[in-house]
Amino acid sequence: MKVSIIGAGPAGLSLAYFLKGRKEFDVTVYESMSKPGVKPCAWGLITGIEGFLPIPKGSIISEIKGFRIYLNNKLIFDIRNKEKLGYIIDKPLFLQKLAEDIGDVKFNSKITLKDNKYYLNDKELDSDKVIIATGHYSVEKSMTIPAIQYITDYEIDKEVVEFYFYSGLLGYAWIFPDREGSKIGIGGYAGVDELKERVKGILKGRIKQFHGARVTDYGVIEDRLNGNYVGEALGTVYAITGEGIRPSIISSKILADSLIDGRDFRKEFKKSKLYWSLNWHAKVLKMSKERDPNAVRLSKAITSSDPELVLRFAIGDFNRLDLIKLFGRSII
Repeated sequence: MKVSIIGAGPAGLSLAYFLKGRKEFDVTVYESMSKPGVKPCAWGLITGIEGFLPIPKGSIISEIKGFRIYLNNKLIFDIRNKEKLGYIIDKPLFLQKLAEDIGDVKFNSKITLKDNKYYLNDKELDSDKVIIATGHYSVEKSMTIPAIQYITDYEIDKEVVEFYFYSGLLGYAWIFPDREGSKIGIGGYAGVDELKERVKGILKGRIKQFHGARVTDYGVIEDRLNGNYVGEALGTVYAITGEGIRPSIISSKILADSLIDGRDFRKEFKKSKLYWSLNWHAKVLKMSKERDPNAVRLSKAITSSDPELVLRFAIGDFNRLDLIKLFGRSII
């Protein structure tokens, strides 16, 4: 089977990696940009993904062993673990190494859709199956929110990430370590100008770069559970935290296994813990938008609960009892 994967992000490249070496699949990845990892993000990756694919040592900027949570710029939690919680990776380098390992990745290759057929440079794509892994670019704007980020020379503890919640904003800001300095950003249900104003309170150091992107916050897009979409194009982003790299890779593993075993992807994905946890994130967010648009209750739940419980919810490793402890019985 000739498989064409459109998009060389975490989802597209990991899918190709999982299918690599299988004689029954001839896989090619097409990317419109000249290199991978162009979309800006904080480059956080929760531990555990090593069980799916390798993380080259050179792509690891730091190991995260702690986190701080602030409410209205006041420190609420300062947690430090002995074991690592995750990594800050050099996402472009991580993806470049993955692309080199895969081999058949074609950059500067824009795929277009016309009359239900895919074309590469005006020539119809020779493929038995086309899988869309183009992230938020293939998602309706109404299913996304804006996020902005500054790259600065402000030095912070390389083993700690910081999260800032605010009364009046459904969203949050962050400070993540970088190779030299830090990434300071914010995302949420507000215009870019308001986000810029909000983040001023934590913006430190000399600004080296400013960029932004939209992030899918809808939850799983049900009508795309047909095996033709994967990663953020499918909605695999945790709506409350905006984490997308790890869930995108896991979604690709489920799709790859479904293709290899000849199983129905929709059924396999809906059986997964990923599907369940992604949709609960989306449900909590939807309820907050309807009942708590100023994020007062949500911010209180996050900043007044057991931080270990908050962490489990943030990374999708929670159960129904955890939801009740965090948000009350009204959510179930």
